[in-house]
Amino acid sequence: MERKAFKDIPSDLKSKYQSAMGARDIEYAMMLLKGIVQKEPCFGEARDQLRKLEKSKVRNLGFLARVISALKTYSTLTAGKAQLGRKKPLEALRHAEDMLAVNLKSLPALILMSNAGRELGARFISIEALEIAREYFPRNIRVLDELADEYAANKQGTNSLRIRQEICAIMPGDLIAQQKVRAAAALATMQTGKWEEKNTGDEGYRNILKSQDEAVKLEQQDRIARNIDDVKDLIGGLEKQIADGKGNQELKRKLADLYQKAGQHDKAIEYYNMVAQEIGAMDPFIDKAIEKSTVAKYEGSILEWQEYVKAAPDNKAEADRNIAIIEGQLNSFQLGKALERVNNYPNDLQLRYELAIMYFELGDFENALSQFQLSQKNPQRRLSSIVYLGQCFHEKKQYDIAIEEYTKAISEMISMDKQKMDALYCLGLTYEETGNAEKAVECFKQIYRANIKFKDVSDRINSLTGKA
Repeated sequence: MERKAFKDIPSDLKSKYQSAMGARDIEYAMMLLKGIVQKEPCFGEARDQLRKLEKSKVRNLGFLARVISALKTYSTLTAGKAQLGRKKPLEALRHAEDMLAVNLKSLPALILMSNAGRELGARFISIEALEIAREYFPRNIRVLDELADEYAANKQGTNSLRIRQEICAIMPGDLIAQQKVRAAAALATMQTGKWEEKNTGDEGYRNILKSQDEAVKLEQQDRIARNIDDVKDLIGGLEKQIADGKGNQELKRKLADLYQKAGQHDKAIEYYNMVAQEIGAMDPFIDKAIEKSTVAKYEGSILEWQEYVKAAPDNKAEADRNIAIIEGQLNSFQLGKALERVNNYPNDLQLRYELAIMYFELGDFENALSQFQLSQKNPQRRLSSIVYLGQCFHEKKQYDIAIEEYTKAISEMISMDKQKMDALYCLGLTYEETGNAEKAVECFKQIYRANIKFKDVSDRINSLTGKA
């Protein structure tokens, strides 16, 4: 089933659509449009207008009203699922429309619509439902995963990659999510690079497989590379394949990785950018790799000036000035990248945490505070974020709030590990700075009982108790 335009629908539905467009009463217009899409679900303009009105309605729907709507539509949902089970997707779709007319934010209704659209072979309906679900539930992995699959099935490789990147940003350590990003990137490359046109027939297909096999072999060789000479040999072999026109996107990416290992960062950046261009979107792993090579270039420049001072000590002032300039440029670059990622993925609390750390290390405690206040909502970064909040308030000399934050974090820490000792140490320093020696000693002693060599707790205890 394909999306239909106004000119392609029957005259009676055209008349109803025009009446809906001229109606001043929103509920009446919605009733007409709902009837139209239930009779002709492929009428795209009616679907678009109905969703606009439903979005307008749901903005004014309070929490209690949403709960009541869920109770009211429960039987409709049950009936819709039953129709889908009986292989009657059109009936299921009509039930979904009834539910969405009551509450567009109903995730069960949107999922029902998506499943019904898929069964009907109308992927544009599935995508429509999942896009709305993503808008209201941006961190729901099931929604994002199904939307990425629908985009891929609908030959929208770049959109599929974009959604896979969002999933990866929400679950940065998930290996399956990372694998799916790579698969989506390959699909996007095939579509944007027009592989189907360049490699038609069995011969073209064999060429693609051959390139993929070469990439696998190269990866296996890379695993056993032990020194820079091995890496250079691999680079030479891969450069030859690409020069011979045998290189695909995966081989270019591998070459970029090897350039990075060999310290040839300009070349690495060139090839990473080339791969990103071919994909048509920035893969988060490529983005990180480009940043890594750029940082390495800045650090290399700093090292050159440090070596220059060793050879010419009289020029230390000049070297220090240049090092300060380069460090400023490096900090500006890294902060810019962190801000860019947060702007691209504003709901990713891990990225918020990384930006907060950067602000903290640069001494911008005001901006660090605002980001740590957000990142503490991430269960994996909660305690660390709270301790950093305490440090920010300490630096701002708001000691009473700092003590509250440290105490809150410590109360949730069970074992006396490094994280808890760090928090106790920070709390002890705050008590010490505010003149409360007794409580400061109490904090340092808790650490001392667990690890007598932790930082300078032993000296601080002696100093505060007059034993120094």
